[in-house]
Amino acid sequence: TLPPSGNLSFLPFLCGKDTSHINTSAISEVDYYYFPATLQKQLHQSTMFPNPTSLIKGDTEIPQAEEVGTISLEELHKYNCNADRRLLSLFGTLFDVTSSEKGYGKDGAYKEYAGHDITLAIGLMKTDEQWLDRFVQMEEKWKKDAEGWVEYMEAKYPKVGKLDKWDEDTSTWPELTPEEKEALNKCTIM
Repeated sequence: TLPPSGNLSFLPFLCGKDTSHINTSAISEVDYYYFPATLQKQLHQSTMFPNPTSLIKGDTEIPQAEEVGTISLEELHKYNCNADRRLLSLFGTLFDVTSSEKGYGKDGAYKEYAGHDITLAIGLMKTDEQWLDRFVQMEEKWKKDAEGWVEYMEAKYPKVGKLDKWDEDTSTWPELTPEEKEALNKCTIM
């Protein structure tokens, strides 16, 4: 079993180890983001880590929020963790995450995501800022992982608009560099 939420000192010892004995039902939504990508992938591959939609607790009512329409990336950056209103983009859909102060507020567990397009970052299971606002060709696995979070976001947060960058032909976006792809395979603690 895992230690109580917030005590993640055990993580360095799990990278590359057998994780079949772990009871993942004890993993909180917040703790999920602190797992290194390599460990998250291990748990996903062993089918022990929950699907993002399984993190939705009961029937949650989606808060009301005013539409913003189609906005630019520069405009989205204004809705960061320090703003009164916080938005993020996932596949170009803007979600108003203001209601989750613990998640996206200035001291939130994933405050870095507020005000950014998180598609690549969430597909890679990374919270590092270098993966935010990256409009690149996504490998099928990354795309599938990111798509897994769409239903979760739709169940928790109101959709309030669109990010104009996603109106572009995504097939013209560049690929990650070989160095960036290599960095993804390192087992590091965030």
